[in-house]
Amino acid sequence: MILDKIEISKCNGCTACSSICPKHCIEMKANEDGFLYPIVNKDNCISCNLCDKVCPVNNKIKLNDVPNAYAAINKKEEERLQSSSGGVFSLIANYILDKNGYVVGAAYNDKFEVEHIIIDSKEELYKLRGAKYSQSRLGNVFGKIKELLDTDHYVLFSGTPCQTGGLKYYLRKDYEKLVLIDTVCHGVPSPLVWKKYVEYRSKTDNKGEIPISINLRSKSSGWSRYNYSIEFDYGKKLYSKVNGQDPYMKAFVGNYCLRESCYDCSFKSTQRVSDFTLGDYWGIWNQNPEMDDNRGTSLLLVHSSKGNRILDAISNKLDFVQVDLDESIKENPSMIKSSPINKDRSVFIGIVIREGFKKAIKKFKLVTKMSKRGKIKQILSLSLRKILLIDN
Repeated sequence: MILDKIEISKCNGCTACSSICPKHCIEMKANEDGFLYPIVNKDNCISCNLCDKVCPVNNKIKLNDVPNAYAAINKKEEERLQSSSGGVFSLIANYILDKNGYVVGAAYNDKFEVEHIIIDSKEELYKLRGAKYSQSRLGNVFGKIKELLDTDHYVLFSGTPCQTGGLKYYLRKDYEKLVLIDTVCHGVPSPLVWKKYVEYRSKTDNKGEIPISINLRSKSSGWSRYNYSIEFDYGKKLYSKVNGQDPYMKAFVGNYCLRESCYDCSFKSTQRVSDFTLGDYWGIWNQNPEMDDNRGTSLLLVHSSKGNRILDAISNKLDFVQVDLDESIKENPSMIKSSPINKDRSVFIGIVIREGFKKAIKKFKLVTKMSKRGKIKQILSLSLRKILLIDN
């Protein structure tokens, strides 16, 4: 049985074990920190050991060869501006949708919880764009993906490296029509901590009413040198902070609320099981400044012959240049290194859950004074957004 063979702190919650169980006796349940872990009903277990065989942490997963690395920009400006970095995901997704395929990725539900959904139209693609800094719920997505593949459909799956590894192991065979994208991942924050922050923002900014949209990687203040904005749009009100001024982002980057397995991640490597790895090309302004106009540049790693064929098919819609792999990850340490654990992690999560985010902000000094220049920049940005809201 899988829980007898894997140290629980290593479990990344990928759902491969619960998805494969023929007796449905493994349920993903939240622990006190808000992360989902497999719980086994031993009365129904038949000791088939399938859960152990598909666990990507418990097994040596075969990795693709050393990838080619690129700096890449989607030529379609609208798609690029709606994306976290260079908009490459949208091009690969559109390639699959043009083949009457399906795209699977993380989206907000109506409560701004993060969950993986399956779409089959370009009109829905906006739901999957942009960063969501909370571990997503996968539910029974793996099973649905297998059904689509077994009925000869194209499927694109986008997720964290551990989720991608979990899907690959769960399927237990290669599918020519399956395309995998994983990300340069800093780590996944607690869904419960994220929920508490959305509640805190809504209460503080809008009398408890939740926003109509959230953008954790807005480019209203630019993109280069990590200078993006965090925005909660309430319709006629807008909360906006540059990333270093928002308390949730400070907690995320400060490693206060990541899953335990993220501090010793089993998937840190430039070699992956995926066809593509996507991330922000931090440092592009120094390495290839001609590819940086402050509106977002993607770091794109291509791991497979399938990935190369797709890149060739979409190349006319991209501005891209091949780069040295080692140079490309110099300012992307999350590609190969786990985030260090914050010594106050348990205390922080406990305070957020028991006493609320406001108390945690005060105790851990997650709000800092903004410089005069920063205030002027934020006022101008907010003024522009208010004008756009009124016009719309």
